Amino acid sequence: MIAVMYHHIFVAGTFDGIHKGHEVLLARAFLDGKRVIIGLTPDDFVKKFKTSKIRDLGSRKKELEDWLRQKQFMSRTSIITIKDAHEPAASIPKLDAIVVSAKTAFRAREINDIRKKRGLSELAVLEVPMIDAEDRKPISSTRLRNGEIDGEGRLVMPDNLRPELAKPLGTVLGETAISSSIERNRQKSIITVGDIATETLIKHGVTPSLSIIDQKVGRKPYDTLKNLPNALLGHRTNVVSGPGYIAQEAIKLIEKWTKDPKTTLLVVDGEEDLLALPAIHHAPEGSVVYYGQPQEGLVEVMVTEEKKREVVALIDKFIQY
Repeated sequence: MIAVMYHHIFVAGTFDGIHKGHEVLLARAFLDGKRVIIGLTPDDFVKKFKTSKIRDLGSRKKELEDWLRQKQFMSRTSIITIKDAHEPAASIPKLDAIVVSAKTAFRAREINDIRKKRGLSELAVLEVPMIDAEDRKPISSTRLRNGEIDGEGRLVMPDNLRPELAKPLGTVLGETAISSSIERNRQKSIITVGDIATETLIKHGVTPSLSIIDQKVGRKPYDTLKNLPNALLGHRTNVVSGPGYIAQEAIKLIEKWTKDPKTTLLVVDGEEDLLALPAIHHAPEGSVVYYGQPQEGLVEVMVTEEKKREVVALIDKFIQY
């Protein structure tokens, strides 16, 4: 199906930090419009309707222009300062369409009511759905400014949570205790998070049911794959997650393993550290999770109902399931 081309499309916003939601909104305008007029809210307008601190008009305009140049849209657009919620979209005769988000679709209807009263043609309303972040809540500039998410909608771990997450979630095992722990638990369902944790189990003759690695040790590249058996390598899945966030796709893959617990290897592009949380949360009760504790050894986590509640409480502080 060929997209309808409009001669002049209008789209407006504050555009404070170009995020994925903005990109989808703007891309729709340039997909359907030969020319796109972008209305940018001035500082005095922002202060009336926005409670959180927003960058000045000059900074927001520059970032918007940089994005437009990167996408090669500058030759097809003009940026104007809007007067209020309806102007100048309600007054420009040559406009024939407007792009809005699902959240602001009501505004387009108000603009069309004004245009009709003035004898101007109504605008075709191109409504773009809200884009969800990793926690399935809409991406917004407010959430971006608050440090909850990045521009792609990935949830960012709050700085004040880092010390809490650095504490071991189970028993820290020194060298002498590791062998006895593995021997004691070898008949259980075992999950490893981390390259050294996975290698350690393999060296003791145990292939974990689920292994999560990022091919790094101490943040430096490490070729873990060469030391893993075909029993793991033959069931490899790649996923992007971290650092500082848990990707929804990674959670889905862990959930998939829970429903069908076949031997699985997740190779993470990013960092695997935080995936210990959803691994414990979704692991069956009675299973064991091993992960590395820097400069201390391995952590052994016996998965119980109480431990799951503890982990969910941590997860809820920066990601909502």
